Amino acid sequence: MAEGIDSFPASITPLSWLPDALTLSRLPMAVAVWFVVPWPWALMALMGLAALTDVLDGWAARSLGVMGGRGAWLDPVCDKAFVVSLLAALMLQLAAPWWVFILIGAREIVQLPLMLAYRLVRVLRPRLRFNFRAGLPGKAATVAQFAAVAAVLLERAVVVMAVGACMLGCLAVLYYLRRAALLARADEEGAAG
Repeated sequence: MAEGIDSFPASITPLSWLPDALTLSRLPMAVAVWFVVPWPWALMALMGLAALTDVLDGWAARSLGVMGGRGAWLDPVCDKAFVVSLLAALMLQLAAPWWVFILIGAREIVQLPLMLAYRLVRVLRPRLRFNFRAGLPGKAATVAQFAAVAAVLLERAVVVMAVGACMLGCLAVLYYLRRAALLARADEEGAAG
């Protein structure tokens, strides 16, 4: 008997691809950033669209029951790609000081080496277990980054917004490190008990 749409396994829904598609849509948006930088309102609209897809991919994953798996690591990768592309395009094409973009991108600057160390240094793995699911501090840091970029584009309160994005970004990194340590400790206690 040929398998049709009615023969999906119970764990797979016909729309299970939707959360990943929404997540992956941020990659072409990361490229589009380079073309719309000269138009601040278009760039802010693109940032709004990227933020909307970030909200919708999580909502779709929860609604469809496809949490975890590929989307758990794909979402932060696409988020980072968009933010790094956005900041690089702005740094190269606007007259704002370079250190403003370093402050805005502090979370990525700190988090990327930590994630690489986690993947490459085996001794860290028993002490940390990263859960790539976004937490409230990470979402707040992303909002602060986008607000700081808007401040750069509008030339309003740039330093205050960049420092705020830096502080929230560093707090988010600390939150994720603490969560990784607690998850590893819980795994260790579960294995011992």
